[in-house]
Amino acid sequence: MLSISIGPFAMQVSLLITFIGIAVFWVITHWITRKNADNTHVINGLISAIVGGLIIARLAFILKLWSIYQEDWWQMLNIRDGGFLSYYGWIVGIFILIASSRGRRNITRIYLQASIATLCVVLPILFAARIYSPDAGIPSIPVHDSHGMQVNLQNFHGKPVVINYWASWCPPCRKEMPVLEDAQKQHSSVNFLFVNQGENPPTAQYFLKSQSLSIKNVFYDKASQLSRASGAAGLPTTLFFNTNGKLVSSHTGELTHASLAHYLHLLNETDIQNKEKT
Repeated sequence: MLSISIGPFAMQVSLLITFIGIAVFWVITHWITRKNADNTHVINGLISAIVGGLIIARLAFILKLWSIYQEDWWQMLNIRDGGFLSYYGWIVGIFILIASSRGRRNITRIYLQASIATLCVVLPILFAARIYSPDAGIPSIPVHDSHGMQVNLQNFHGKPVVINYWASWCPPCRKEMPVLEDAQKQHSSVNFLFVNQGENPPTAQYFLKSQSLSIKNVFYDKASQLSRASGAAGLPTTLFFNTNGKLVSSHTGELTHASLAHYLHLLNETDIQNKEKT
């Protein structure tokens, strides 16, 4: 399962588990200190860790892709693109908690107790998510091209593959399509596959023509089988596979130039590592 639907919104499972972990940690620390004079200090430390971690994770992402953000400064504020380097955020958050409890063993003990309890809650969820995850390879369910001919996406081997699930009625899909179009033109070493979900080909083709979008490898999955088989609960969803056809990462929601560049960099790093191993 890559994402889960919450009302009209879709959220990546990994992000949902992160939110659950933070919420559980918060509730436990508050419950332990609810009748304690340290409650305010403990909660303030937690708030500082969360805010500080988020800011650093975002800044690290911006600095990594600085050349792209210089083209549109306002995109730095567009956190909907999922542009966070989480490991920097976790490191800074933990450091802030340690600093806030420095010299106060009782507070350190509270944070340790909350950490252990949170792990006891989150680890089974992570285990269950891994069990129910779909096959991490390129989907084998056939799709159709604009002429109605059957196509197997697994035939696009030998290069990294990016599969984008989209529909013309989906606003984020419409907004990110020019970004993907530019990437397809600039990165000939990557196979970009656009699989329309649930629409008749004339409807999708009319949208592409009306927006003057010139993209290759547009396919149709009228029954939306591929997105369901991939565990994608919402559109747009984009999957990133390495040269060996193994899933490297996924993204639910609109892609920006910066976030797409980040995922393409991950693909390149993975392929380099695989070559070094062989």
